[in-house]
Amino acid sequence: MAEMAARDRKHQELGDALVERRRHEVTIVGAGLVGSLLAVVLRSRGYRVTVYEGRRDPREGTQENSAGRSINLVATARGLKALSTLPPDVATRLKALGTKVYGRVIHTEDGQILAQKYGKNDNEYNISLSRSKLNDFLLGEAEKAGACIKFGHRLCNAKLPADSESPTQLEFTMGGGGTCLTACFGPVIGSDGAGSALRRAVPAFEASSDILAAGYKEVLLPAHCSQTLDQFGLHIWPRGDHFLMGLANKDGSFTGTLYLANEGDLSFSSLNSEEKWRQFLNEHYADALPFMDGVDKASKQLYNNPLGMLGTVKVQPWRVGNRIAVIGDAAHAVVPFFGQGMNCGFEDVDCLAQELSTRWPPKDGTPQKLEQALESYARRRKPNADAIATMALENYVEMMRSTGDPVFRSRKAIEAALERDEELGASFRSRYAMVCYGGGRQKGAVGYAHALQLGEAQWGVVCDLAAGFSGSDSQEADAFLDRKRAAQLLEERVWPLQRQLGVDLATVGIGSAS
Repeated sequence: MAEMAARDRKHQELGDALVERRRHEVTIVGAGLVGSLLAVVLRSRGYRVTVYEGRRDPREGTQENSAGRSINLVATARGLKALSTLPPDVATRLKALGTKVYGRVIHTEDGQILAQKYGKNDNEYNISLSRSKLNDFLLGEAEKAGACIKFGHRLCNAKLPADSESPTQLEFTMGGGGTCLTACFGPVIGSDGAGSALRRAVPAFEASSDILAAGYKEVLLPAHCSQTLDQFGLHIWPRGDHFLMGLANKDGSFTGTLYLANEGDLSFSSLNSEEKWRQFLNEHYADALPFMDGVDKASKQLYNNPLGMLGTVKVQPWRVGNRIAVIGDAAHAVVPFFGQGMNCGFEDVDCLAQELSTRWPPKDGTPQKLEQALESYARRRKPNADAIATMALENYVEMMRSTGDPVFRSRKAIEAALERDEELGASFRSRYAMVCYGGGRQKGAVGYAHALQLGEAQWGVVCDLAAGFSGSDSQEADAFLDRKRAAQLLEERVWPLQRQLGVDLATVGIGSAS
């Protein structure tokens, strides 16, 4: 009897130890870009991590995995700064996957080709990346870091714990058939995209979606046809109610993306044959056709390629109870027109990892501390996610219409002159620069919410300073700019707001992302 009792106590102790260890295991639902990066970061900080992914391993190159989104991604300094806690070689190898992009190249309807730099100089740039190659890279890094990734596990149900001692129960359907039930004693983080299954399985999460009336189709600009295109520019063919965009790939080709209304007289719906696509392209994009290997091949691609949807998803709350939270697109899907969806998700990862490390470190911390960590993460990130959602929609109009407007281009030239000015440039950065090159952990770092507020105030000043200017050349803009009046307007309208928000524009730049 005594021997049996001792054995039972031993089993109980082992069971308690196993439960205690699993209390500090983080479960991630979704192995996309954000989920994979979160796994890498948390493993680097000593957390046990298990990731569940509904798809088969995307590195297998199956048809299922090749049918997803494939818009080229843009990594900006903001997103890369969020990688600063990783081993330096990881960020270096990640950046090597892409191509540097220094600014926009505008192809107007009347045949002009105009350049607009993103930053003050060539030290400020973005990086064009293949979504699939980046996802493959991050999955590999997560596995090397020791994360357990279970593919073919599609979440179908979630049961919240009744108390702090009980587990969260997740039910998965398996790729080979059947179901799997797992008990999670630690936090469960949903990083499974805009249509998050975890979010749908937890009724306390409330999501609103605003689907754009426009969609997109991709078209390849082959390397042998696009050699004369600037490989370091984001090419835009603005046409008023639709536009074509091109981003370079490592092999010299470009991924072209055509944005157009889904329904209407001129829409994806109305372009229902290759012949109609030929007519459309000849009428609106004749200057781009040589880069697409001619109208026949371009028409065939655009007729047959799948139509992608665009939309904004907002979620409230981001945290349910003391164990479940959402991150990345599962918390805040945005349209791609500021190139910030991935960068915003990477900032989420950095913020969540900070909060967990501070309040709920590995092998330590109470359920109450975990709840505080998740709540602080949500409180810090949601206002910024809402701000970039607003700015991304505004940038849609800018890329489609405004870039082709001479008045807008004149204003952008004055804005760039302000940024370049030796004295004024220290206290003025464009909204684009604040969005893309802001962020980071420095005191005074510019968040998305800051950029939204400051950008509105600054644009009013730019418009006033550009009144009467009709050029777009940088030298003309430098000569036209009234620096004394600029300083007066900035002092009246912008600098007080900078001080109120506590931002330091010296933090805007490539910085630790270089």
